[in-house]
Amino acid sequence: MTSSIVRHDITSSDAQAMKAMRAMFEENPKLKFEPASRAAFDGIMGQAPAPEGVHFEQGEVGGVPGWWCRPAKADQASVILYLHGGGYVIGSADAYRNFVGHIAQRAGVAAFVADYALAPERPFPAAVNDFHTLHKGLLSLGYERIAVVGDSAGGGLALSLVADGISKSGKIVGVVAMSPWIDMSLSGESMITRASTDPILSQETLADAAVLYLGNVGTDDKRLPRLDNDLSTMPPVRIHVGDAEVLLDDSLRFAKRAEQAGFNCAVHVWQGMTHVFPSSFSMLQAAAEALDDIGAFLARQFTQPAHKRVLVLGATGGTGRAIVQTLNALGHIPVALVRSPEKAKDLDAVIVEGDARDPAALEKALTNCDAVISALGTPVSPFREVTLLSTATRTLVAAMQRQNVRRLVSITGIGAGSSRDHGGFLFDRIIMPLLLKKVYADKDRQEAIIAQSGLDWVVVRPAVLNDKPRRGDIRALLDLVSFHGGTIARKDVADFVVDQVESDVFLGKTPLITW
Repeated sequence: MTSSIVRHDITSSDAQAMKAMRAMFEENPKLKFEPASRAAFDGIMGQAPAPEGVHFEQGEVGGVPGWWCRPAKADQASVILYLHGGGYVIGSADAYRNFVGHIAQRAGVAAFVADYALAPERPFPAAVNDFHTLHKGLLSLGYERIAVVGDSAGGGLALSLVADGISKSGKIVGVVAMSPWIDMSLSGESMITRASTDPILSQETLADAAVLYLGNVGTDDKRLPRLDNDLSTMPPVRIHVGDAEVLLDDSLRFAKRAEQAGFNCAVHVWQGMTHVFPSSFSMLQAAAEALDDIGAFLARQFTQPAHKRVLVLGATGGTGRAIVQTLNALGHIPVALVRSPEKAKDLDAVIVEGDARDPAALEKALTNCDAVISALGTPVSPFREVTLLSTATRTLVAAMQRQNVRRLVSITGIGAGSSRDHGGFLFDRIIMPLLLKKVYADKDRQEAIIAQSGLDWVVVRPAVLNDKPRRGDIRALLDLVSFHGGTIARKDVADFVVDQVESDVFLGKTPLITW
């Protein structure tokens, strides 16, 4: 889960081409976002050459019109939803279809270019509503993997709406934005520092577009593209932006927010390039390279196995840390609910502060999660009653039921339930009755709550844990007759537990694992 800024130097051929393009731009006034500009803008975008082997057809998704771009032999389970640029005022699917067809061809999937609502005829929040309609429409058509791609205003719309918590449940595997307009308040430094180098946009023209789009709505409205959105549920993101455009700072600030949120985001900054330069792929080497990168990024997102967002309880303990490491190694997204963020500062996970017995904290941590792994521990207590495990589990089960999170994998341990008397003489006759009796009484209550929960559960009972290398192949036993006393490495437990997030082999069972 990393964020990076990749900078590209301009080539000599592109420098010459950009010089000629700038001379052409200077002969014309800067783009105005108004209905009267629609025909001219469409004429410019429609000049992109059509790709070979891509079939175009008009259509609708959820009642929203647009154009389908269908490459030959496209992956039938995946799709691109494209949101065009134009400041929410101009632009059309028809004008963009050739350009988007090249993205679809490189990614190997069909793309739907949407004619979403434009201002001033249909101002905010009509475009937002159209996006949700489009998303639901694609799901109803049976697509299993969706990538949202957009440029300029469409790029900002894509980033903000996917950040709105639909990526997990909505099967969105990635987002691509070209020169995204994210900050509707136009407060980025590049609005000033790049004003003299941007031949297409200006702070003034963007402000005019914002007035038409927003009407009486303020730029601080939570439903608008914002840089302070909660990005904790974002899928991987790829951004391409020119370093000569006034919207540069929107992308750079988004990269910083991505780093803070801990998700995969790469921002490619191209020297000398202007607004949505990839659309000039037939004239600029940088544009063609950017399109190739976008296509490769999307193809990877469509072919990678679906990653899970997994809440880990007890993530700061030894076994919990091993589970977080294993989840990361497999490309999953671990979420850690911790009482002390200071203890979790070295965890590569989405950190949520709170107590596992607090329903509100659990609700927040469970947002958009696919599964829960409980590795909760409790101090040894030979004298006082232990209730932490059962109390926390009862609260967890109720929260999972409310959030419709079905999969629960919980670690109890040898000595719980029917695994008693299988730990060897020292554990069974001395350690268990003298030190762990009250702890395991609560583990029994914990297992009973899980068994009656109605969730898809697996209860894992590891042999005594340590950090030594394992002493042979791991075994998962349901018939405990063949079990022998011993220990098992935390890494082996973590591997087995994480496997249960997706495997149904031990569903509704309580395997005891040992070497």
